[in-house]
Amino acid sequence: MSDNQFNPETYTGMPEGTAVPAPQLIKNARMLIVGYEADPEVLESALPPGLEPHPNNLVQMNMYQVPSAEQTSHLDPYTLTYLTVEVADHDSSAISAAEGEIPVPGRFWVGYWNDSPQMQTYTREGGGIPSQEGTCEWEVDNGSLVSTLSVNGEPVIEVEASVGDEQIDTLTGHLHYYTHRQIPEPTGRQAQISELIEFPIPFVSELYEAKVDHINFDFPEKSQFQQFAPIEPLSTPSVLHGSVTFTYPQGRRIRDYLTEEE
Repeated sequence: MSDNQFNPETYTGMPEGTAVPAPQLIKNARMLIVGYEADPEVLESALPPGLEPHPNNLVQMNMYQVPSAEQTSHLDPYTLTYLTVEVADHDSSAISAAEGEIPVPGRFWVGYWNDSPQMQTYTREGGGIPSQEGTCEWEVDNGSLVSTLSVNGEPVIEVEASVGDEQIDTLTGHLHYYTHRQIPEPTGRQAQISELIEFPIPFVSELYEAKVDHINFDFPEKSQFQQFAPIEPLSTPSVLHGSVTFTYPQGRRIRDYLTEEE
């Protein structure tokens, strides 16, 4: 697919909801972020021109909940699950209280599910993030966490993890996220805007013990998202379970694909 055409699974038009301006602050969102190994050919094919997959072949999957509007600067409560491909040569850095400064690869959004129409509008139309409707539910019982993404009422991703309540580290820094922002012409067939956007996201997080025991992908047969399932045997080199405060910043354009085609 060329850079000025659309994938109907990731662009479904303007959702209902009132847009809010960037930046937005989110406080103490409880997250489970799992970095798992995926098919390197799939990762390479998912990236737009200018980005290459990181040699570690990781997808970073984040599943979290913001149950109260009081945790945000100007957003409704929401739940969120997203998939990002780690990319090469776009590292940021974080500082661990236990380990010192560590590099963090950039991340390109390939899937994003949210149950707030307001957030869908904000992320998709403002930043080009491929936001769709979906709900993340958590069940915690005696140190066992089951996090489930449901789309159209059907579970499509389930993660089982063993978690603890004792804080083991503090992690702070910036993350570099990327998205291919596309806005269609009135016909819907070609792009009026096609650009690569970078989001430098500052964060502060309190980390807790976590070990991922199982990840299951069960998307419908025709869905493109099943291809981002972990390879077997399951490998999760990075797991973050914690309370995270961060911002959704204003994105900055680093490539204009339409200008490059002229």
